[in-house]
Amino acid sequence: MSTLKPLQCLNLDKPQQRTFIEFYRSLGEKASTTVRIFDRTDYYSCHGEDATFVAKTLFKSTNVIKIMEVDDQQLPYVSLSKNNFEALIRDLLLVRNYRIEVYTKSAKKKLENEWSIQYKGSPGNLAHFDDVLFNNNNEMVNGSALIALHLRQESKQRTLGLGFIEVNERRMAVIEFVDDDFYTELEALIVVTSPKECLLPSVTAEYERVQQIMKRNNVIVTTRKVKEFTMDKVDIVGNLNKLLRFRDGQQQNANTIPEVSKTLAIGALGAALNYLELTQEPGNHGQFRLESLDINRFVHLDAAAVSALNLFPKPGISTKSKAYHWQSVLGVLDRCRTPQGHRLMAQWIKQPLRDYEIIKERHDIVEFLISNPTVQSELYDNHLKKLPDIMFVLKRLLRRKASLQDIFRLYQVILRVPRILTILESNDAGSVAVHNNIYNPIKDSLSDLKLFKSMVEQIIDLEAVEHGEYLVKADFDSQLKKQKEEMDEVYSKMKRHLSGVAKDIGLEAGSSIKLEFVSQHGYHFRITLKDETLIRKNNSYRILDAVKGGVRFTTTKLQDYSESFAALKTGYEEQQQTIVSEVIRVAIGYAEPWTMLNSQVAYLDCLVSFAVSASTAPIPYVRPKMHREGSSVLKLSQVRHPCLELQEDVNYIANDAMFDANETSTYIITGPNMGGKSTYIRSVGVTVLMAHIGSFVPCESAEMSIFDCILGRVGADDNFTKGLSTFMVEMIETAGIIRRATEKSLVIIDELGRGTSTYEGCGIAWSIAEWLAKESKCFTLFATHFQEITDLAAYVPNVKNCHMEAIVDGERLTLLYQVKPGVMEKSFGIQVAKLANFPDGVIKLAQKFYNECEDHRGAIKEKQDADGLNLLQKCLAEIDEFDSNSDNFALTPEAMKNLQFLIN
Repeated sequence: MSTLKPLQCLNLDKPQQRTFIEFYRSLGEKASTTVRIFDRTDYYSCHGEDATFVAKTLFKSTNVIKIMEVDDQQLPYVSLSKNNFEALIRDLLLVRNYRIEVYTKSAKKKLENEWSIQYKGSPGNLAHFDDVLFNNNNEMVNGSALIALHLRQESKQRTLGLGFIEVNERRMAVIEFVDDDFYTELEALIVVTSPKECLLPSVTAEYERVQQIMKRNNVIVTTRKVKEFTMDKVDIVGNLNKLLRFRDGQQQNANTIPEVSKTLAIGALGAALNYLELTQEPGNHGQFRLESLDINRFVHLDAAAVSALNLFPKPGISTKSKAYHWQSVLGVLDRCRTPQGHRLMAQWIKQPLRDYEIIKERHDIVEFLISNPTVQSELYDNHLKKLPDIMFVLKRLLRRKASLQDIFRLYQVILRVPRILTILESNDAGSVAVHNNIYNPIKDSLSDLKLFKSMVEQIIDLEAVEHGEYLVKADFDSQLKKQKEEMDEVYSKMKRHLSGVAKDIGLEAGSSIKLEFVSQHGYHFRITLKDETLIRKNNSYRILDAVKGGVRFTTTKLQDYSESFAALKTGYEEQQQTIVSEVIRVAIGYAEPWTMLNSQVAYLDCLVSFAVSASTAPIPYVRPKMHREGSSVLKLSQVRHPCLELQEDVNYIANDAMFDANETSTYIITGPNMGGKSTYIRSVGVTVLMAHIGSFVPCESAEMSIFDCILGRVGADDNFTKGLSTFMVEMIETAGIIRRATEKSLVIIDELGRGTSTYEGCGIAWSIAEWLAKESKCFTLFATHFQEITDLAAYVPNVKNCHMEAIVDGERLTLLYQVKPGVMEKSFGIQVAKLANFPDGVIKLAQKFYNECEDHRGAIKEKQDADGLNLLQKCLAEIDEFDSNSDNFALTPEAMKNLQFLIN
């Protein structure tokens, strides 16, 4: 992006500049995350603070900023070419989650104060920018889901209604649910649905907390009028009747759909429909489906767990870089070959399943692909990568912006997909899952598209396509046929002229010299670079350019022929446009089978990606054994972290993780800094998640129950943009774990309690570990430097201690990264400081202070032990004075006090 060059100056005289400055300032303030862009027909401009922002983000320099200056008024600006504008739009909407306002003037308006907003864009509303964002070179890789939320407080119960729309996937959903004061369920829904934008009726009172949760999850918040969330149900149903795709035989009335009875959620959905203006686009009519969101289908993940497990790469990491594949779980597993596959993979990772049968089907298919490497290779290397983004083409079709080339791209899918079926059929030795979930559904979709295939073959000139032209067959219309004959005649003249030129310069026509077409030059001749001397001094030939593929040149006659051909072709295309419009109208009728086929291709692509990831790992992944029901179990033998083992020069040390509800549910893990505690607990969490999305796992063997939650609290940062300290973030995330964890959950906690005093932190960490072990009874990996917490194993039978092994030989610390039973008595912080090359003076001072603290603690402990022994002796002496046969056996108040002190 830094290579983009701005235009120089706006072509405005002084009065125009003065008028524009006054108008711009009249617009008032805006949010810092909104950028105003002015469409000046041939170019664009940004002004004021937006100019500085665009200069820094798009051009990486403030030197491109110009100044409007009239009288005492100044206004910075940056001018943008069309390419600049498109690059900026993609960056703002798809990467930075900004809003955009584009201002235009009608042709009749001349003054610089007659601008008005032509269209707006936001991360959840990309409709006006589809052509810019999702062209053939930049297909839809990311989703753009939008949610709207309405809250109702009754007595002590808080009910939320949520409407969800994913325009790209033509999907709407609603859900109503009761939530707690911390919006635990809402946060889990945000993870599952991954919205880019949330509509709220206000950000006051209760909605302030909702807004904080949205910000924590990088969801942009847009406020709308309260009345939009309480629209008349009749109006909402009317909109749904236009947008929904009803099944054959189904009553064409949204009132008959169960989801419409969820009044609060439907009100929120109505606000979202109004915001996106979906009914105003005819291409949306009859294309959406409405369903209920069922959060219980998925393993509960909150934002803290997503962050703790490094499920997604950091923003700005290119999918083509090596680092992408080992920085996140998505990078490890996403080897997809299609844009729809990439989108579905990201969705699956956020939606680990709790349905045993669906998980089993995915594992069965991955196992089949791994067991049949030829099938896997054919699909991955040859076929999937040749399939286009069907949803992208379909979206253009529904908006009636498609061309014959788009129709042909869909036709190519129909030609290529049967080859995939042939591969699956010929190599499938009995995989029921492959047949039921891939082969049969794709075969049915292709059957529904037979007439589409026939239509294309009857209408599109497939021979012309081979020359890069997309035309209706000439014999489909008498006038077209006449124009086509004239075009063929001109083309024949160009071929005869090619022969004449070839003979003149001594080359072979069609081999050493070729007749070619590019839009920039029209028809021209091309020869190799080494043959350029044959035409250099001949005035009959005019060189156009020299490229890697050779030298392009033309003649006066060829140029005339090319212009004549272009004029005839333009007339041909104008004549065929009415036919193309009818073809598009008919093609729209096949939207449903195309949508189904798109989903089926994405499903296959993801499972092939799982198989490739498992097969190409440094040590191949294995199939996990999943338990449908029964007491919880988790047994991972030699588990590895899938990201770390991909890094160069990393020799990963694998470890076991053995849990059983009847024996061990909690491990307290101690060990030195950098000893591998965090990596170990993360590897367990990631492995469990991978198993639940249908992937094989990085272990020697794996056995586990179906989990309801994966909850994590690993690392903490000050969140100054949201006014939260390290410790507060830690407490909020941990509170969510305590509220949510059950005996079917997996919890990973690392270094809890570091953000406050040592004694408070230790107390909080102990109480949380004890609660999880005794009350929640979830499987817990609790890494800590508080040695005192290891005493919990003496009081709670299902708690065990383990540590990360390290060896100290004199001044040398060797980290072994192996999990061993028992407690690690030291953290070796000073030894780690030595590894970091701290100055000797700092190390010595640290050691001195440490020794003094240890001596002080030892003296206090000795005194406490001595005092305790004296008190115990006094108690025993008093007890000894009593007659054991006395009916009035009792201790004096002082003895009771001393005994209670000892017990405490």
